[in-house]
Amino acid sequence: MARVVGDRLIVNLARKPGEEQILDLMQLFNRNPNRIIAVAGTVGADGAPNTCPISLIYAKDERTLLVATLRQSTTATNLRRDGRVSLEIMGPDDLVIGIQGTMALIKEPMDMSNAMALWEMRVAKVKQDTSSAQKVIQGPACTPRGEKAVAFENAAIAEIKAAAGGMG
Repeated sequence: MARVVGDRLIVNLARKPGEEQILDLMQLFNRNPNRIIAVAGTVGADGAPNTCPISLIYAKDERTLLVATLRQSTTATNLRRDGRVSLEIMGPDDLVIGIQGTMALIKEPMDMSNAMALWEMRVAKVKQDTSSAQKVIQGPACTPRGEKAVAFENAAIAEIKAAAGGMG
């Protein structure tokens, strides 16, 4: 039942004309730093799909996401060659959304870690991917593995927010 619902991070999910069911993906990402896990899909050199979970995502504005990845990952390699990307998020209350666009490298390495790169994603399409047969009641959940992970995530989030101009 995939259907395009817009080209921005604030979309109306209502199916009937004149009704509103606003989903603000900017707030979803920015109020839950490093807790929304998206499956990122990229295109491999051989044309094969590559997927991986990412969670360091921040909405700069209605058309732009900032995303941190490992510099040496297959995902980063694919994005350098072919910036097309699709992010799929799932959460409670039947939240199943795909965000498609292109990524451009804006900082490598990041100040907080030599291992990380910062990307800017220009949103081209947002689609609702709910199933007519299954209702999603929860999405993936995460928690830091320890104190070092908390410090790492706090430093990454601070740098991403600074790159966004301190917005949010």
